[in-house]
Amino acid sequence: MRENQITTKNPTVSVIIPTYCEQESIEWCLKSIQGQEFEKDRIETIVVDSNSPDNTRAIATKYAEKVINIKARGVGKARNVGAQEAKGDILLFLDADTVLDPRFLAKLVGSFFDDEVVCVSGAVAGLERRGVFNNLFAVSHYSIMNKVASLSAQLGFPLFPTVCCACRRSVFRGNGGFDEELAIGEDLVFSRKMGKVGKCLVNSEAKAYTSLRRVEKWGLMKTYYTYFRNYFKVFVLDEKPWIQDFPNLQEI
Repeated sequence: MRENQITTKNPTVSVIIPTYCEQESIEWCLKSIQGQEFEKDRIETIVVDSNSPDNTRAIATKYAEKVINIKARGVGKARNVGAQEAKGDILLFLDADTVLDPRFLAKLVGSFFDDEVVCVSGAVAGLERRGVFNNLFAVSHYSIMNKVASLSAQLGFPLFPTVCCACRRSVFRGNGGFDEELAIGEDLVFSRKMGKVGKCLVNSEAKAYTSLRRVEKWGLMKTYYTYFRNYFKVFVLDEKPWIQDFPNLQEI
């Protein structure tokens, strides 16, 4: 039997959520996990907080099985810490400002019964409905993002944002996890590593809804400029942009 085979018909899922100052979002995220049409005893929820000065951990404690506080910043570090604590067969990395469709886990887990599959991304849509322009932007932005993720996976070099991305725990631990020295692009680097191990895909039936708050906060042009500039640093210049490269960034 290969290492990445699921050995049970009822695999368990560990949902790992990195946070920093997420008191406005984390409750909705965690409630959507509790509302899954999926056996509750097969879900483990782990929140890894980077020492938030607000009420993030107090709120998370009401819903999550584990709430871990670390001093370090960085989503890569937080996700790796959560994965070390996880006991699930499947690790789902979820952003704190993301809400899952009630059938998300049931649909996502089904993809892993193909023994070749090691990493699966859900399909992402905008969460808020705030004016015609923002609604049109959300539809086009996330539609393109989903298509890029799906096409890149089909071509063998998956580029998955970790808004709602899952992998097998056994493969994660044998593949080095997330690069903790990156503040951006760590998710794309991670998914590309997973693509070298096995099959990666986007499950269009596993739907998640994520916030447009960063675009609303920074503005459309500044958001795209900031991210593309730093992706260029990561993938072309082989640099490692860190938190200081995001002067307006409060979220982890």
